[in-house]
Amino acid sequence: MAEARDNVTFAIISNAPAAAALLEVVCDEIKKRTKLELSPLVLRSYEKLLSGMQEGEVDVAWAPPLVAIDLERAKVGAIALSARRLGKSDYSSAIFTRSDSKLTTLKDLAGKKAAWVARESSAGYVVPRLKLLAAGVNPETDLTEQSFRRTHEAVVKVVLSGEADFGATFAHFEAGKTAPTSSGWQDSGVQNSDIRILAVAGPIPSDVIAYSSKLASERAELVTAAMREMGEPIRQLLNAEGFDLPDGVHFEQLRQLVEHAAAAAKADGVSA
Repeated sequence: MAEARDNVTFAIISNAPAAAALLEVVCDEIKKRTKLELSPLVLRSYEKLLSGMQEGEVDVAWAPPLVAIDLERAKVGAIALSARRLGKSDYSSAIFTRSDSKLTTLKDLAGKKAAWVARESSAGYVVPRLKLLAAGVNPETDLTEQSFRRTHEAVVKVVLSGEADFGATFAHFEAGKTAPTSSGWQDSGVQNSDIRILAVAGPIPSDVIAYSSKLASERAELVTAAMREMGEPIRQLLNAEGFDLPDGVHFEQLRQLVEHAAAAAKADGVSA
């Protein structure tokens, strides 16, 4: 069992070179507002985040929604705040290919090569995979190859190079618009005109701030207030305008999806 600590550890999962420095700035800002001792921790995998909370080594964490729901299911953490981007606390997944591709529908993807972000990625794997299944394309049997590239930028790169036939990434759409205002390819410097969107799935709740179940409630309240007051540090680190308190149903659809997937995997004798 981990020893009690006076400091609060804030963890993120990132491979970006600047992540550690940006997280330190965020921790300093929280410290100024709360007088709590904040320790930044950059982790390289979702598994390390889960084990860190289980062992009492992580108190506060940025996490994609599916990872946060896994923390809830493991009874080691809880969702506290939902990120707001472009004025919204949710986004979509776009299944895409190159604009000059002969692929035009999801049915065309049978026999093709897919590029996904990671098995834990909502927009980069889980939700678009379910979209394919609903369209009658089983990724496990109908695709010739599935590769996991770890980042949205890497997925865009291999699709544009032709190494993969299609991929999936995040996208934000304004009401009534068919072209996204932001997306994984735009963040990679690629124009909408170079991409063909084959399907859109969602909405998906945005990334969250999750607290360890071992974090004292008074500390959690202080961190929550500080996170909601911050501007530029949060924007630079997490690409978020700010954070909102999610209502009771904001994550319910995704929670149900996870439970159904876990039940189906159990029925098939596969570890979820």
